[in-house]
Amino acid sequence: MPIASPSEISREVDRAFFLVGGAGVLLLLGITATMIFFVLKYRRDRVTRTSQVEGHLLLEITWIVIPTIIVIWFFFVGYRGFGMMRAVPEDAMEVRVTGRQWSWSFYYPEEKVSAAEMVVPVNMPVKVSLTAPPDDVLHSFYIPDFRVKEDVIPGRDTYLWFASERTGVFNIFCAEFCGKDHAKMITRLRVVSEDEYRHWLRSMIMKRFKPLEYQAVTDPRHPAFGPEDLNIDAKTIYATYCASCHGVNGDGSGLPGLARSFVTAQDWKHSPKVTDIYRTLMEGIAGTQMRAYPDFTPWERVALAHYVRSFHATPPPADTEEDYNALVAAYELDKIQGPGDRISIEAAMEALLREAEADP
Repeated sequence: MPIASPSEISREVDRAFFLVGGAGVLLLLGITATMIFFVLKYRRDRVTRTSQVEGHLLLEITWIVIPTIIVIWFFFVGYRGFGMMRAVPEDAMEVRVTGRQWSWSFYYPEEKVSAAEMVVPVNMPVKVSLTAPPDDVLHSFYIPDFRVKEDVIPGRDTYLWFASERTGVFNIFCAEFCGKDHAKMITRLRVVSEDEYRHWLRSMIMKRFKPLEYQAVTDPRHPAFGPEDLNIDAKTIYATYCASCHGVNGDGSGLPGLARSFVTAQDWKHSPKVTDIYRTLMEGIAGTQMRAYPDFTPWERVALAHYVRSFHATPPPADTEEDYNALVAAYELDKIQGPGDRISIEAAMEALLREAEADP
């Protein structure tokens, strides 16, 4: 239990827990003490014969009415918190969360950006819209510090909401057993200041809407992947979304016999070109457990493709400019529209450049 509860909901849940738990402890102690008293008072060596009790109306009414009042009180104590959890404020921002074996992904519909962790501003109510792909399994989205948990049901929409009153980093778990790597289905909620949130959002907009370049497809060390630009960590992306099936070393050891190895050419369903891996990440592979990852940005897909290619025992084939042009045409990468005028891609890039120059 945290030293200071970060939200009104968590305080209400804690209050209900201690009230109901405290009442339960008092009842347990009272009933136990009464039992011990009667055992001692009416033991065999003190009373040899007892009278037959035919009935006691007042006693019977008492042990019906008092427990009923206690149970009704328990109900209203819990219902107050439940009602608070289901009443989403009208000004809440929305984050759409998809649970799949064995990761969470977060989509911000207003800005049209995706992330592998949830980042929200402090003192802002957040509605978390939950779903899972129809071919997935049941998950449960759980933020222990905020005392909120909701099932994530394949093909259906559920929701919860919270508002943090302080900044910090909080764990997000899956609270429903969902298969082999259920215990690894962990990510973070970062609650940050308004300024830090705007800075993070601008960087995510850059990742989403910065035009893809042919040089990035051919060069895994392209400067746009680096910390001074988009700051894409392909190794972390692979560990989060791919290693559970394909293994940490890309040898298919996560799901032997089901997940392909990236080490040898014969195990590839398609060629190990960057453009073909990009298509696999966009569409998945029919008839296999390889699903699509449409929430990745174009730059993240390319960076991940380079990382996957690095497992190949021999140098994989290079992508030609024709391969790149076909990819751009197939997914209309030259027609990606940035978010509205509120945060344009040009303004975001200029702001990030100014901030980078200002940092010592």
